[in-house]
Amino acid sequence: MTDMNIRKKQVCYKIGLMRHPPVDVPVGLCYGHMDVPLKEHWEQYAILPDNFQNITIYASPLSRCLKLAQKIAEKYQLFCKTDNRLLEFHFGHWEGKLWDDLPKELIDDWAQTPWKWQVPGGESGQILYDRVLELWTEIQQKQENVLIVSHAGPLRLLRQVALGKSVELLGELPEFGKLEIFDFKL
Repeated sequence: MTDMNIRKKQVCYKIGLMRHPPVDVPVGLCYGHMDVPLKEHWEQYAILPDNFQNITIYASPLSRCLKLAQKIAEKYQLFCKTDNRLLEFHFGHWEGKLWDDLPKELIDDWAQTPWKWQVPGGESGQILYDRVLELWTEIQQKQENVLIVSHAGPLRLLRQVALGKSVELLGELPEFGKLEIFDFKL
């Protein structure tokens, strides 16, 4: 068998990462674990490409993710399950407050050491990473086509893991409603 024939027979699975649509909250609101409403016309994001429709959907249980995941599941007749490990970063006592109203020194402390510093009443970056990576490992072991509908924090980490990059907790934010698909070969 030639190399070309071997390559054609390689098993490939896909994992899609999708952030929830835009939310209807005041600008500058800290809302990690808070369940906040979606903006009008969020349904326009419930679209999958033709080559990515035989999938299982994993979603954060917060309505801004779950509504989109359920809409996609209904539209394409897919199975959707929620997983708490896909929840957004828990901002604890900061939830529901405007970033501008929070003590600047606490935000600076968190930004300097996001992996270790635990938000009062919330979690550290390490806690977020550990729970998200645990789910990622389970999904990788199944080697099936999956769509993950989640939040900026978990998706930022998962994207970096999927690309094999060093993981930065405060890296670039994924766009609202954007789907990014990664191919994995065995």
